[in-house]
Amino acid sequence: MPMPIDRSVRQDESAPAWSRRHLLRTAGAMGAAALGGPLLAACSDNSGDSKGSSSTDHVRVALGWLKDVEFAGFFVADSAGYYADEKLSIQFQAGGPNTPDTTAVLATGQADIGVHANMQVLLQATAKGNDFVMVGSGYQTNPGGLISLASNPVRSAKDLVGAKVLGQQGAKPQLNAVFELAGLKPDYEFIPVGFDIDPLVEKQGKVFTGYMTTQPITLESKYKMKQGKDFLTLTYESFGMPAYATLVYCKRSFLQQRKDVMERFMRATIRGWQDNAKDPERAARLVVEKYGADLGLDLKQQIRSNEIGIPFMESALTRKKGLFRMDVERLAGPMYKGLRAAGVKDLPDAHKVVDTSVLDAVYRGSNRV
Repeated sequence: MPMPIDRSVRQDESAPAWSRRHLLRTAGAMGAAALGGPLLAACSDNSGDSKGSSSTDHVRVALGWLKDVEFAGFFVADSAGYYADEKLSIQFQAGGPNTPDTTAVLATGQADIGVHANMQVLLQATAKGNDFVMVGSGYQTNPGGLISLASNPVRSAKDLVGAKVLGQQGAKPQLNAVFELAGLKPDYEFIPVGFDIDPLVEKQGKVFTGYMTTQPITLESKYKMKQGKDFLTLTYESFGMPAYATLVYCKRSFLQQRKDVMERFMRATIRGWQDNAKDPERAARLVVEKYGADLGLDLKQQIRSNEIGIPFMESALTRKKGLFRMDVERLAGPMYKGLRAAGVKDLPDAHKVVDTSVLDAVYRGSNRV
């Protein structure tokens, strides 16, 4: 079964990336805007406090990629009328390889709320002078990592010593960090490839840098392989580099002026993701037939990707306090340690870039809405 979208676009190795979405856009919009210094501040279209008002607030949401199943819960919430229940009218703005990064979109006032897959890029944009605030993270574990065949497995950093690594441009910082965190000197041969996992099956290398929600599906469907038996997967978190992904954020000024809007948005969004966990096929059909109908997406692939992605949204914290919760100490501790090992130097104060009060208001002591 063919992959739905070819995302193999060159990255700048000087800016290590934690997600496939840090691609052409980084050299374009991000280079000129979010990574190049403070961006122009712009106010949201909304002003004043509408809490208790009968009017509907229009909210522009910049998505970090194309309208595929990685945004399933947002689309379920929209289709089910959860945003309408909160008196919100949502305009989803799709991203992609030829569109500006969401940080640039928000900073220039073209959107109110952003959904960013790449924690590193968002943090660096904030450190460069953009006053962004994260209110929640869908993925508690970034699905990026390493894939190997069971016939020549990679189970630890030691298994990478002297190995041929099939990876996308920009993957070297993470690989070097794997060695550093294991107390090893980087010793591997890097072979540039795209996101097509065929080279691994053809044994051109020992391991492939990919995404647990993407390449394993090809191994299952095209090659009839089974995870654990025929191939192994390890996230970067397995090597001591945890990272959040699918981060919901906004400008601090928007949160201060329109906190009620953000609370309503997150309440509806979480309801959508809770529904998605119960019926991943429903959301996949919504994506293929409605929200991403012009993308030519494969339904079976989208269903399977959604099924695989759901466990990445779970953690001890979310089971106790609800989806999208963030642990500031985990961000400031092991996550920042992993980023620094990958060569990231400028990072903002973790306690200042995360606001937990929005989800506190949404959940009100429960773990569901």
